[in-house]
Amino acid sequence: MNWITWQRVPAGQLSFKDLNQECNALLGYSVFYILLAMGIGKLIQVAPLPILGAADFIQDLWYALVFKGIFLVLIPSLLYFKVWNYSKKDLVLGLRATPSIWIKGILLVLAGFGLNAGHIPGILAQAPLVELAELKWGIGIVLPLLIAGLPEELFFRGMLQTRLEKRWNTPVAILVSGILFTAWHLPSRFFLASGVEGQAGDLSSVVLGTGVPVLLVSLFFGWHWARYRNLPVLICTHWAIDILPSLSSFFGISN
Repeated sequence: MNWITWQRVPAGQLSFKDLNQECNALLGYSVFYILLAMGIGKLIQVAPLPILGAADFIQDLWYALVFKGIFLVLIPSLLYFKVWNYSKKDLVLGLRATPSIWIKGILLVLAGFGLNAGHIPGILAQAPLVELAELKWGIGIVLPLLIAGLPEELFFRGMLQTRLEKRWNTPVAILVSGILFTAWHLPSRFFLASGVEGQAGDLSSVVLGTGVPVLLVSLFFGWHWARYRNLPVLICTHWAIDILPSLSSFFGISN
């Protein structure tokens, strides 16, 4: 049982300035974010602004800049760092880089990257044929860090799940944060998806193509965060998972 329940920083040792207020604010914002995903999906339907002609709506300015940049990076950061006056140390929780952490982290990142290795042949074949290939390589690699890996792990694991663990318990916190994390993925896919993440208008295909895999990954990330409190590894792994689909989109490869 100790192997299952061990935590580098146990939930009981976590301290917050106003736990109930912060939990309520973050839970409320999570629900708002799900509703916002519906509006952004409809907006992209009627007025798309694809970045460098990207094929996937995730690389649309409305999605990347507004939905993610403003509402998942800027506003939560202002709330966390300026209004609540927390610091980066409150997210790292005393993590120290050791050889073991580096090795495990690298293996996890490589595993994340390997989940979408099927995109590699298409990317290598298409890249030499498109204009602005170097720019698309750069943006395609960096953008998933800025709009996915970094903000999503900071908010749903570092901010939300940590407080739910303290308020309730760890299994419930992992499940609730995972469900909320999965839920905001679904509306935009329902309106816009075309490929492995489902087909627009077909809820069952979106649930199977997006909801199930996202929930499983989220539960694993939630368990990893609860156990190891290693946010940098989760951010990098999340980033690694999204790099190849991002590049495929910028090179016009349908998923």
